[in-house]
Parts: sequence; C-alpha cells; structure tokens
Amino acid sequence: MTTSTMPMATKRKARTRTKRVSHRPAIVVSMVLPNLIDLLPGTESLVCPDCETWCPITGHDGLTPKLVPHHTGRAGTGEARRCGGSNRRVTIDLTIAEWRHLLADAIKETSSRRATNVLRKPKVALVPAVMQIVPVSPGPETARTTYRSHVKACPACSGRIRCAEGRHLADIYTSLTRHEPRRQQIRAAIARERARFDRIYAAQAVTSRAAEWGKQAETKVKRSALAKRSGTAVEDTNNTCRFIVAGAVSGLRGPELPIKPIRITA
Repeated sequence: MTTSTMPMATKRKARTRTKRVSHRPAIVVSMVLPNLIDLLPGTESLVCPDCETWCPITGHDGLTPKLVPHHTGRAGTGEARRCGGSNRRVTIDLTIAEWRHLLADAIKETSSRRATNVLRKPKVALVPAVMQIVPVSPGPETARTTYRSHVKACPACSGRIRCAEGRHLADIYTSLTRHEPRRQQIRAAIARERARFDRIYAAQAVTSRAAEWGKQAETKVKRSALAKRSGTAVEDTNNTCRFIVAGAVSGLRGPELPIKPIRITA
C-alpha cells in the first residue's frame, strides 16, 4: 500500500527562465507600502499580496519584471502549494532614492505613533466628607475655657441668662465632667495593657538574645576544641587588651621561670 505525501516547499530562486506571465493585473510598486518592498540592487523583492511572504523579482532589469514562481509556505515547510501570485508582473515606477525617502517618512511616522510609557499615578486616599469626620472630644478643662471665653465675649450672656450657644457649651462641660472618671478608668486600663504587652515583648527579646548568645558560646567552644595541642592560654592572653605598666612582670611568665640570674659557684 502506497501513501502519497505532499512535497516540501522549495527555496525561491532569484532568477527563472520561464516565459510564463500571469494573467492577473500587475503589481504597482508605488501602491505598496514602502516597508514591504526592497529595491536594493541584487535583493529586489516584495511581499506577495497572496501568500504574504517575501518573494524575489525576476527580470527587474528587463521589460517584464515579475514575481518568481513560489509556493505558499516558506522553504522547507510541508504541504507545498503553488501560490496564485507566481509569475505576476511588477511595475517598478520608483527609483531607489524615492523608495528610501518614502521608507524614511514611514519609519518617522510610525515612531511618532508609538505609545509612550504609562506612568502609574500613586493612589491617594480619599478625603472623608465633613459629615464623616469624627471630632476629637475635648477634656473638661478645655470645655470650661471655651465656655468662659464665650460668656465674656457674647453680649447676650449676662448674669444667669445664657444664649443658645452658651447653654450648649455649658451642657458639654457638664457632660464631660460627669463622664471624666469613667474615661480615666478606661485610659488606665489601656495603659496597663500596653505595659503588659511591653513586658511580654521585652521578655521574648531577652529569651531570643540568650539563645543567640548560647549559639555563639557553643561556636566558640567548637573553635577552641580545634585549637593547638599546646592549649589556648597563650592565644587568649595575646588577644586580651591590657595596659602594660612599666616595670610589671609579663603574665606569660610562670613561677617555674627563673627571674634572677643564676650564680655559678666554684
């Protein structure tokens, strides 16, 4: 049993000897976008309108320039099919200088349309409305000072007679004076809780610091175990920062070392 497989797309030749010309209307170079054309000598080509792939132009130096016969897919891809734009005539009505000028203008216009980087603005918290603002309740002393200042400045407040604003300030002062002991108890309870949390955090910090010091001491013990066989007394003494007093005996000397000169008797 034989199976038929589609041939692979072949590489497109720059020149062909076929005299066939497509019956379809010619492609006018000036009507094609400048970035889809290449008019440089030796690389004359354009994007085929049918398969939208780059295709060489053969016979560009003669009377009938046309697209070379080509497949719809790229070279090396499967299921090769002949493109309908093969052998289609090309009308080159632009010079290389004019094409480069159009290409430069197109690049400049494209770069100007390119989107700029978006700079995200920081989110600002919304300002609460006036009705949502919770005023800070004043203390009894502040309320009394405000009430007395109003009574002195208000012409309607005289003797025992008070205006509406004066009566309102007096009610505020009375209410604050009545509820001040309870507020003091609440403040004291909050202060005690804060102090208790501070003590807990301090104890945890001490515990963690002690554990860290224990690890450092264990590390030092391990290092001392790997010290010289002669011991670490000399090394510890050398590493100790002490002021040397004039005339003092060095700490490295032991009682077995003779300090006075030995007299030899005959």
